[in-house]
Amino acid sequence: MSRQKDLLREIAAAHNAGAPDRIAEWFTEDFRLHEPDRPALPVGHAGASQMRARFNNLTPPINLEILDMIEEGDRVAVRWQLTATYEGEPFEQSIMAIYRFEEGRIAEDWGVSVRALWP
Repeated sequence: MSRQKDLLREIAAAHNAGAPDRIAEWFTEDFRLHEPDRPALPVGHAGASQMRARFNNLTPPINLEILDMIEEGDRVAVRWQLTATYEGEPFEQSIMAIYRFEEGRIAEDWGVSVRALWP
């Protein structure tokens, strides 16, 4: 197992347990999120916190499942499946992301998800 993949598993487990706020442990101080169809978030932990806050609109239980992971050098590609409740209705989200790591933390995130149902 690689440390990079282990970190992503740790993040999923923390979200599923309702304790996802270990931003400084998981993300570099100059973290950048690249999402082509969303407004840019601030660089660093502030941006990572805003990205994470999107989950606040979902009602537990939240299940963030890793379906596939492929690692090459300092990057890991992940196919995620998110299930929860949103505004009283079942919610499902498919997410594809590529993460770049520096010194064991996420430095960049290129993510694309189905937008029709995202809160």
